[in-house]
Parts: sequence; structure tokens; C-alpha cells
Amino acid sequence: MRAWRIYPHTAAYAQAPTFDPLDGAGGRVANRWNDAGAPIVYAAATPSLAALETLANLSHPGQFGERTILEIGLADDAEEVGLELVLRLREDAPRDDPERGTRAFGSAWLAEKRTLALLVPSFVMPFERNVLINPLHPKAGSLAVLRRERLRLDQRLLRG
Repeated sequence: MRAWRIYPHTAAYAQAPTFDPLDGAGGRVANRWNDAGAPIVYAAATPSLAALETLANLSHPGQFGERTILEIGLADDAEEVGLELVLRLREDAPRDDPERGTRAFGSAWLAEKRTLALLVPSFVMPFERNVLINPLHPKAGSLAVLRRERLRLDQRLLRG
């Protein structure tokens, strides 16, 4: 199985000698699929989705600059979540916290270590899948960076 992850290699945290883009440290803060403090690696099934997800999380597309993209190899051990379940989880969540259901689902998946990866629909492009990786799963040792490249997007995508 392959997954793609993009990160800003010029960020202070990425410059630290101990930085590991696959350690799940981003889980220190709550996100769509994890509670705060739950290590998790957010990746995408395709490099184009990884770029779209990155752009969606920037306040301005011009902030993309040059980043690093990783192609990650991992064991074929994944659970897939359908769009219907995600929509139900969001529908059942309180209005002031629409991601409560997906966070609870993802945090339970992480804690139970059911599979190494969880394939979830992207909210940016629902026909594609994000790949959530549990760095504490027993098979996490199978994670391998197959390729590490610098990435700049076409300027037509970065106009504000």
C-alpha cells in the first residue's frame, strides 16, 4: 500500500534533529479524526490529494511555497470508512462541534490498534481517500519512506 504526505521542511519543528514525519506528533492537537494527544499520521492515497489537503489547510494558497512530499510504503492492513458513515457521524454531532463523531471514531480506532491504516473519505474531494496511519500499531515498523522530494505547485493553483 502507498500513501503520500506533504510537510513544510522549512518549519522550525521540521528542522529539529529528532524530527520524524511519520511519528504522529501532529496528533498533539485535535483534528478531524483524532482527539488531542493521540499520535496519528495524516496522509493521502494520491499525491494530488495530498496537495489539495495541504492547500485547504492554508489561509492563503501562496503560503504553499516549497514543501517536501513523501511517498510512504506500508503494510496492506487497512480499514475503510464509507462516506455514508462519515456523514452520519457529522449529522449526529452537536452543531458547535461537527467533528466530534469523526474524532471519537478515529480516536477509538487508534486506541484499539485495529489496523495500521484507516482509509477515510476526503472532505476536500469525497471521491478520494485520506490514509490515516497509527504510528503506535504493531505493524508501524513496516512504514518506509520510499521517496522524498521537494515539491512546488504550478503557480496557477496558488493565485489568491
